Amino acid sequence: MTKIAIYQIEFDAHIGTTEEEREIPQSLSVDLELTCAINTTSDRLEDTIDYDAIAQAVVRIGQQNRVNLIETLAERMVEETLLDLRVLSARVCVKKCHPPFKPIRGGFVVEITRSRTISSDLPNQI
Repeated sequence: MTKIAIYQIEFDAHIGTTEEEREIPQSLSVDLELTCAINTTSDRLEDTIDYDAIAQAVVRIGQQNRVNLIETLAERMVEETLLDLRVLSARVCVKKCHPPFKPIRGGFVVEITRSRTISSDLPNQI
């Protein structure tokens, strides 16, 4: 197994539990860790995970979805990474960098880890 990590994918998103909160874009930062079954002896992009494509997908999901909770974004992002059958498990950590609640100075984070289930991914398995 190979671990691939992409840290601090940063973008602004419309997210929050109130309409007022969703009106103003908020800074988010996303960390991804993927456990993959890839060919590490090859030097060809098609034999590995395209980090740029994954990062672009994370930003697209974050910017195109107006949601209430970062939990929702985190779930959508981890589901997207598992679409590549070479990704066996994924951990996504979404941080709201400056939440509109004064006592929270360092932001807050939601972390979700999901693994591929053999029965659903290999339908003709006996």
